[in-house]
Amino acid sequence: FGAQPARAATATPTPAPASTAEAAEAETEAEAEADIETETGSVTQATEQPETETEAEEPDEPEELPTEEAEEPEAIAAEEAEEDAKDEGEILDVYINEGYLKMVDDSLVYHRGFGDRPTEKNDAEPSLAIKPHVFLKDGSLAASRIYPVGAPEPPRGTPLPLRPDPANAGQYLIRRAYWGSFMPERVIVAEKGATIKLRVHNRLAKDHELAIHGAGKDGGDVTTGKIAPGANKLLELKAPDPGTYIYSDPGNQPVERTLGLYGALVVMDPSDAWCIAPGLAEFERQWIWLTHAVDPVWANIEAKGGTVDPLRQPAVPRYFTLNGRSGFESMGMTRDDKINRAADEETTISGYPRQFDVRQFGEGSEIGSLRGGQLVRMVNCGIVFHQMHFHGNHLWTLRCDNEDWDRGEGYVDEEGYLCFQQWEDVIRLKAMESKAAIIPIKRPPDAIDEVWHARDSDWGYPMHCHSESSQTAAGGMYPGGLTAHWFIKAPLKGATS
Repeated sequence: FGAQPARAATATPTPAPASTAEAAEAETEAEAEADIETETGSVTQATEQPETETEAEEPDEPEELPTEEAEEPEAIAAEEAEEDAKDEGEILDVYINEGYLKMVDDSLVYHRGFGDRPTEKNDAEPSLAIKPHVFLKDGSLAASRIYPVGAPEPPRGTPLPLRPDPANAGQYLIRRAYWGSFMPERVIVAEKGATIKLRVHNRLAKDHELAIHGAGKDGGDVTTGKIAPGANKLLELKAPDPGTYIYSDPGNQPVERTLGLYGALVVMDPSDAWCIAPGLAEFERQWIWLTHAVDPVWANIEAKGGTVDPLRQPAVPRYFTLNGRSGFESMGMTRDDKINRAADEETTISGYPRQFDVRQFGEGSEIGSLRGGQLVRMVNCGIVFHQMHFHGNHLWTLRCDNEDWDRGEGYVDEEGYLCFQQWEDVIRLKAMESKAAIIPIKRPPDAIDEVWHARDSDWGYPMHCHSESSQTAAGGMYPGGLTAHWFIKAPLKGATS
């Protein structure tokens, strides 16, 4: 990887200014963590577990009260058991469920998914997507949409700036190592050094599997193996290197994944929680975009108990999603504020304009400020070749499938694609591929001074896929598919620069 500018570690957030006192009150102090790592490497431990467990019978109460001497060894044993349980780490239960989901055009389509509670096929709200959880380095498991856990939540997804930039009119100094990032459903976060433990329950009538792709030794998959109906298996592994890893059911490739059995594992280094990895690009906040494609014909075959043959019946996706939402739902433009808020917090990139220099992703012109943009992890969990096109700003692409691209000397892949760090307004995203890029959120180059200084509202720009079919739903509803927008925020009221 090419040389990067020197920069300080980002473990300590900068203090909040008086103008954002409410955000400062939301910040909680992180508890001190023991810097202890287990000696085991990334391994898979898959063991059959009974789906139901019998409760142990309680022993009869003793006729006489035990003496002080008799209690002591029992107390020691209890303390040791508690310590052993803590060392083992917590387990996240994952349920392979089925059910029907409403599409953007109100159609109901059969899906399968990795849920966080057992539900039935006819449930009105089936659990088909894991809620965000974080495996922490200290062995604990946190149910949190925010990472770093305990960091302040950016208001409706938008990080507030440190203060106006005195050297650049209409721009702002960005707060460094402060704001948390919202994680969408289907995302599991693990800190470097943590042990990931997933107990996967198969509640369906066929064998299923959960595999984390590329998370094993030498880039191999880590998997439960086949799980029989009604059974469960424990998948255990050490968190791999910082990066983005797709998890899915690889059965009958790519049918099970297309039916909804997919998600992403994001690994972060807690010592540099606002960096892609230690020593690499620093960001204000990050966004995880999971793309997917839905084929109702495949879904209908499987819902009736059949088995899709993907060679004899190729997929024809009709719906295209971004973080589980399509079209105006993905853009947060519905009459349901719950949907709109989730889209704003998880998908709609937004921020205040800043001076941006691609040669530096670190300390800004003032201590505590960041000269950098926001990180976008684009993860294609579907089967369609996407071309993510951004208006307004180009993005600086940093890595592909956790491979850090060089700044100076790259290479050309087998398909003729240039693989090195560069500005791109269209980012290619093949099936089962992930890209990491920085969006600068800077003044557009075509914004003349008279227009720039007169603005009094947010400037919005679309993101859409240049694979035109993916922008539609149900054969012609535009925009009803894989689409989003992003915003350069209007000047703060009362701010001068």
